[in-house]
Amino acid sequence: GLARTVVLTFIQNAAARAMMSTMASPGVFSARCAPAPARARAACAASRRVLGPPGLVVRARGLTSMSSRDAGAVARPRARGGCEINALASEAARGAVRARAAAMDMGESETVAGDAVGWLSADCRPRNDALDKLILALFIPAMLNFLIIPLVGAVDVFWVGRLEDAVSLAAQGAANQVFQSAFWIISFIPSVVAPVVAKAAAGGNKEELSKKIGEGIFCAAVVGAMGMIFMYTMRERCLGVVGVVAGSSTAAQAAPYVGFRALTFIPAIVSTVGFAAFRGTLDVMTPMKITLASQMMNVVLDPLLIFGFGAVKAMGVAGAAIATSISEVFSSALYVSLLVKRNLVKLGDMVRPPSWKALGTLLVGGAGVQLRAVAQNITFLAVMRAILTMDETGTAAAAHTISSQVFQLGVIAILALSTIATILIPQRMNSMEKGGPLEAKRIADRLLFWGVGIGLILAVMQAGAIPFIGVFSSLSEVQEQAKMPCLIGAALQPLNGIVFVGEGLMQGHQAFLRLAGGMFVSTGAMLIALHFYGNSLAGVWFCFTVFNTFRLFFGMRHHFFDGPLAPRNIDATVAKLQATEAEKENKSS
Repeated sequence: GLARTVVLTFIQNAAARAMMSTMASPGVFSARCAPAPARARAACAASRRVLGPPGLVVRARGLTSMSSRDAGAVARPRARGGCEINALASEAARGAVRARAAAMDMGESETVAGDAVGWLSADCRPRNDALDKLILALFIPAMLNFLIIPLVGAVDVFWVGRLEDAVSLAAQGAANQVFQSAFWIISFIPSVVAPVVAKAAAGGNKEELSKKIGEGIFCAAVVGAMGMIFMYTMRERCLGVVGVVAGSSTAAQAAPYVGFRALTFIPAIVSTVGFAAFRGTLDVMTPMKITLASQMMNVVLDPLLIFGFGAVKAMGVAGAAIATSISEVFSSALYVSLLVKRNLVKLGDMVRPPSWKALGTLLVGGAGVQLRAVAQNITFLAVMRAILTMDETGTAAAAHTISSQVFQLGVIAILALSTIATILIPQRMNSMEKGGPLEAKRIADRLLFWGVGIGLILAVMQAGAIPFIGVFSSLSEVQEQAKMPCLIGAALQPLNGIVFVGEGLMQGHQAFLRLAGGMFVSTGAMLIALHFYGNSLAGVWFCFTVFNTFRLFFGMRHHFFDGPLAPRNIDATVAKLQATEAEKENKSS
């Protein structure tokens, strides 16, 4: 019975290969039907004569041949100036090609590395290969870059906490939440710029790359100016959204904070676009250095402006806002100067309004990003409002501020992992030379496993940090109320790992409107949960579980069921890219 099954399977595979090779080219047919030694020599030579026309991928019953563009990736690995990260990217692509070639040599009918015929790729689990090294090379600098900001935010909380006034700490937390919510609702441009820049960088067209970055900076400056005017003139009403009563002691300290931060809306959003531009070109070291330099300035200025020194008078919570604003201006100046110095963007492109077509692309993608940001920040503002209204003394709000800072240290690390998807997925999805959709699927599945692993590590670290809550506040009642939210936040980190990577994959596919729709549903579920459980600080934090569970559902649905890398759609995605590249080659020839 086993022998009969093997013979029938061999006949079916041979028939499928013959039929598909006839539809494709004689070269592929001869390569697949030749004896194993001959196929081994052909694979090692990586000749276009054997591998068929550019972009061709033959898949039958789990068999995947190496495309001629894969062969090109072996023969012509691309690396910019010997950059280690780009070298790792080339090695990862070559590893996938070698796996496919080995499967051809062996005549295997099993799924090989990089082939996405099932729910998960065969090598989706981390294994310290070239792909893992590439992810790690991108992840560590990105994580450090993202971690610098909440660490400095924790320094802000530390110094404000030294005022030994729960109202001051509550005012700083509420004002910072209002500013951050407004900023991320308005600053939708950077999320659209990153995958667009990654796609342009993959094409190697420097003029197009400069144009895309310049369009992003111009639009960001315009949007930032509108945000600055809105926030500065409406700061008291904005604080009222989170339950800060006008004329109260909390409002008296929170309003100046929002006002000073609002004045730096333009440099803040330009810095974010600069970060997205460097990230899109696989340069994650430069943003980390810029962020480190600017935030160290903030660290130095914090105690001087909060408590005063010499001729500088003490400004309390407002001093923390001024220190942050100065660092934002410094950061934006560094980003713009380095982008110009490295010929990534021309000065003329930054001051030239984009074409209507380019503006339409930014606005369509930006609308989805903005809707998602609106939904997400409705959740955060509702949480802050629930906490501020449950305790007039400010103790609960102070405990929530501390818990949020500890929680965000972990979330930012996971967010850094999700941004890798926004870089690698569009590069692979739009180039058969870089592996195409099959390689994108392999990377996406590997990132999901990375998300789970990093989430578990962060959960242990955050739970272990609970005894050190006293560093942020010497008030015993604040410390006691912060323990349970910190514990719940630690338990949420593995779930966050999958959620954030899943949403990063959707951004890489530029599925912004679908991402926004899922976020709105998740926000609705969160608001319902707050209605029932939002009467205590621990209950509010439990509601985040509901929020992220719904986000998980929409992210995994897109990846496994109806996205371009879903098992039932990936063949059509590959065919579409092949047709697009064939059309480009025909036009160029």
